[in-house]
Amino acid sequence: MAKSVHHVNLSVPEDGAQTQGAWLVDMLCYREVHGGPDITALVEKMGRRVWWFEADDGSQVHLSPNPEHAIVASAHTAIRLDDDLDPCIERLTGGGFETRTIAFDGERHVFVTDPAGNLWELVGP
Repeated sequence: MAKSVHHVNLSVPEDGAQTQGAWLVDMLCYREVHGGPDITALVEKMGRRVWWFEADDGSQVHLSPNPEHAIVASAHTAIRLDDDLDPCIERLTGGGFETRTIAFDGERHVFVTDPAGNLWELVGP
């Protein structure tokens, strides 16, 4: 069986999930998805909300509001954008986000920090 990433779960400030979710949708073209009735009932019992976002390939980003959210400088999430890399860079810079690009292994790797302070690595040709 081939291995692939199903989802990553990122910490965001307690009041930052909505801003972070909008960034995932507007800048990286994820779409918000719902966890279904079982997970929704579980998190509602805990007094929380599910913040899940999905890419076209089915991989997901889950957001966990955390009052103790801390930024870890070298920790990051990397996603492959291929031909969507340049349009994504345009959206990011147009949205006021600073990007840094390096090239290695025949590909570009673009680094950007999201509104919660998490580092993202966007990979493409």
